[in-house]
Amino acid sequence: MTATITALPHLAVLQAHGPQAAELLQAQLTQDVKSWPPGTARMAAFCTPQGRMLADFLMWKKGNHAIDLLLDGTLAEAVLKRLRMFILRLQCKLDDVTAQRGVFGVLQPSDDAGTLGPDAWPCPAPPWTQLERDGLVLLRLPDAPGMRRILLVAESPIGMQSIENLQNHLAAGTTQDWALAEIRAGIPHVTAATAQQFVPQMLNYEALGAVDFKKGCYPGQEIVARMQYRGTIKRRTYRVLSEGPLQPGDEIVHSADAAQPCGMVINAAPARTGWEALAELKISAAGEPGSLHARTVDGPVLRVADLPYILPPQD
Repeated sequence: MTATITALPHLAVLQAHGPQAAELLQAQLTQDVKSWPPGTARMAAFCTPQGRMLADFLMWKKGNHAIDLLLDGTLAEAVLKRLRMFILRLQCKLDDVTAQRGVFGVLQPSDDAGTLGPDAWPCPAPPWTQLERDGLVLLRLPDAPGMRRILLVAESPIGMQSIENLQNHLAAGTTQDWALAEIRAGIPHVTAATAQQFVPQMLNYEALGAVDFKKGCYPGQEIVARMQYRGTIKRRTYRVLSEGPLQPGDEIVHSADAAQPCGMVINAAPARTGWEALAELKISAAGEPGSLHARTVDGPVLRVADLPYILPPQD
């Protein structure tokens, strides 16, 4: 397997900028925006007052009090409108800067020499590392098994030239390759098909470091904290395999109770043999005798597979 580079036009980038940009996001997101270490990226969830996720972000800090937020493009307009409601008198602005960014994903075998392209960008840095060079932001994402994942964001013509140089030395990938690697890394993302369906823990977001339980208030904080500390987490995200096609928003049923959905497909992608997906499931259904099916009891059979990380134990 060779390293590949893929354009990711389905993703959007918002930017909060101004002296109080961090204050805006601190009050709205599950992540502690003010105190994350320099040179790193962070995940976060944006929730309703009922704790349901409107969107998720990959965030990285820029100079001059600016923070970029990467999210699914189907959510960008609605999220931008909602976040702007909370600016009020804060000294900051929030803009969609997708048109000024080029977002690309690199997949690199884990046994690769550890550099990216002819200019020898370092890649074995730990997940969530942020590097900047030649008009590019490089973000190391959590690996998929056997695969190193890197996000590249071009911010200028110089950055796009750097991307072109890489494209001359790496094979062209596909968005399906990238989606499959994201699934195998166990990183679920909300889209328009699944917005307001999940509390962050249902997507394993506290296990992924996307929820800070000490940062203070944000919309839905009371619900998220109660679920965490009272041991009421009854649903989790699992990786599932299927011989038939899947798509976000597909309901999942168990053969023991086909009339009542027990979960939902979050993200899905074709693989060499069938399909793979991340699916939110009742914990009891994931281990119960019988079979899981997409959409109806006559739909594709789903088999639960391993995630590359260990979920916190349940009380």
